[in-house]
Amino acid sequence: MRKILYVHHGKGIGGAPLSLLYLIRGLDRSRYQPTVLCIHESEAADLYRREGIETLVDASLHDFSHTNVLWYPWWQLPKLALRLLQFPLTILRARSFLRTRQFDAVHLNTSTLTAFALAAKAEGLRVVWHIREPLQRGYLGLRRAVIRGIIDRTGDLVLPICRYDASQLRPSTRIHVVYNFIDFTQFDASLDGQSIRRELGIGVDRPVITMLGGVNPIKGTREFVAAAVSLLASRPDIQFLIAGPVPDDGIRNKINGLRIYRDAVFSAIPAPLRQAIRFLGVRSDIPQLLAASDVLCFPSTVPHFARPVIEASAMGLPVIASDLGGPNELVRDGETGFLVRAQDSGALAAAMRRLIEDPALAERMGRNGIEFAREQFDAEKNTRAVIRYYDRMFEEG
Repeated sequence: MRKILYVHHGKGIGGAPLSLLYLIRGLDRSRYQPTVLCIHESEAADLYRREGIETLVDASLHDFSHTNVLWYPWWQLPKLALRLLQFPLTILRARSFLRTRQFDAVHLNTSTLTAFALAAKAEGLRVVWHIREPLQRGYLGLRRAVIRGIIDRTGDLVLPICRYDASQLRPSTRIHVVYNFIDFTQFDASLDGQSIRRELGIGVDRPVITMLGGVNPIKGTREFVAAAVSLLASRPDIQFLIAGPVPDDGIRNKINGLRIYRDAVFSAIPAPLRQAIRFLGVRSDIPQLLAASDVLCFPSTVPHFARPVIEASAMGLPVIASDLGGPNELVRDGETGFLVRAQDSGALAAAMRRLIEDPALAERMGRNGIEFAREQFDAEKNTRAVIRYYDRMFEEG
């Protein structure tokens, strides 16, 4: 039996921890024994514990993020300096941890766990990288070059979740794209969304356009709100919903600019429209929320894999997404939805209008989306693909 340590970096419940959970569920436990190591005591750690998976937490370990989602620009130099100081300490602590247990491989659930990769390789273990986010170029490209080099040197198997993420890496025969996946028993197109509509006071026939991602510039919240305000001038019957975290007034959000961004988003909504554009906060019932919706928008401003897009397609919703790396692999333009230019609220509003005013087109795209999702993003099929790559890695080792 091969023992695999899965190392997870995040705190909340999102695409990375859920995809890892689906992968672990699909393992043949007579051949592969999983242990999860989280670097935070968090909702993610609780998720794996509830599944009966051995889950450890070591908060003395740190990651180093340099992705389109999170990196350390010049105005975060103190944080960058701290992360650089923590890097060699994390290597030492990770090596110490690995010596206390017997593992055959370490599977890293993100590109940010470079220190742990170096530790695992130094201990003679096989290293699997799951690349779930594009690397940030930065100012000179130095940090990206170092991270690409570490991934290339340490990775026995590298699994980007889309072709765009793969394009950020040094070419190698060890790289295999396996799309992020979803559980169709959870994201079931036959679900009834009426309970959500009743909860929110939305009529049965009222069109609903939903965005998942909360209030964040990389998710394109401002562009979504601008498109909604424009469309409501002629279609006041549409209900717009935004689910996901809303930055609070804490000092951290003041420093990173999210509080300013939040206030700009809110101020862009005229008072009479504030019930037509609603912020729901974090929700745990995303399948039901999608079932209550007619269209899903993902107007991201940076390239990255868009989990809401594949969830919406699985639920039979047409999708409007930015024509950027990641989303443009997940939407078949004109077949399962529309791709629009990033940060173009006018184009976004026009695509919204077309789908709302042509229900037959929206229904056809939704059906195509289900077929496409089952073909590309099925958890069972994609888990089998990962396991085949595991088998090959151990056979070649």
